Amino acid sequence: MIATEFKINVDSLFTAPVSVMVQAAFALSFAYYFYLDHELDLVAFYLGTGSSLLLSLIFWNSKFKKIAQVLVVGTLFPGFLYSLTHSFSALSLAWCLSSLRTIMEVCPRPANLPVGATLLCVASIILFSPTTILTPYSTTESLQFILLCFVTMIFVYEASSSRGKYAHNIDHLSLQIDQFKLIDALTGLYNRQHAERYLKEKYSKPQGEESSFGVILADLDNFKSINERYGLAVGDNVLTIVGQLLSDSLSEEYKLARWAGNTFIVIVPHNEPSASNIIADVLLQKINSLKINAKGAKLTVSISIGIATQSKCSDLNDLIFSAENSLYQAKNMGGNLAITS
Repeated sequence: MIATEFKINVDSLFTAPVSVMVQAAFALSFAYYFYLDHELDLVAFYLGTGSSLLLSLIFWNSKFKKIAQVLVVGTLFPGFLYSLTHSFSALSLAWCLSSLRTIMEVCPRPANLPVGATLLCVASIILFSPTTILTPYSTTESLQFILLCFVTMIFVYEASSSRGKYAHNIDHLSLQIDQFKLIDALTGLYNRQHAERYLKEKYSKPQGEESSFGVILADLDNFKSINERYGLAVGDNVLTIVGQLLSDSLSEEYKLARWAGNTFIVIVPHNEPSASNIIADVLLQKINSLKINAKGAKLTVSISIGIATQSKCSDLNDLIFSAENSLYQAKNMGGNLAITS
């Protein structure tokens, strides 16, 4: 029986808002630089771009994240074109390069690769097409810029792929952690924490034939004397063997867990006391037939069983209380029998 409820979600978008924030800082810095240089058209361009990027960050960690992503791409893509065709300087090429990285960080993988390739093709056409307006960049400078764009594109794509693999590994590890949290270390069965969570979920469902259920509490008889006579190691072995036998005797629709030290709980997927009694009798017989090695001796064990059904109980606490009372009655009557509340 494997627990799979807990999951840690690792969001690879952590680098995207950071990239947008850095890009906004670049834009505002460039705006100030060109303000000092009295180039007001570029001041307006970078100031508007920076403001738009900062606005997108406000919506990033909300239900409007998609809008924020569209806003970033819609701001940087035209800005990429504007910088290549109207603003001819080393700063403009640096802006285009950083814009490429930010756009690819914002776009989810694998869509970011064709987006980056599109920008690379557009830049190549602008810089090398004979019909393009004459630019001050030499062929060597243009080739260097295209090469840097290509390297950036590959780097960002590989980084996003690595984050995807890392996120997958984290999800797998978190699943294993969840299993350890909900599984009893000695018997390998579900523990009480999982059983209680499952019972609460059952009670939270609307009442109906499919949601009705019952519980069986099975407690090993004279378990304290087994520990005292044969030692704790033998006692642990008895618990493990009995737990395995119970698990093998029940189908998957029956939820089995270790409830306490030497007590097991079976959550029965029906509300029929007669059927639960039949199951209890089968379990009693199988446990009685066990012959466990205990320091050279053949040890026989027995269990006492308390049964309770949901239909006769007002709530979850009442259900467990009724099953425990039935179990105590079975114990007081000598054990090795089942009592239904």
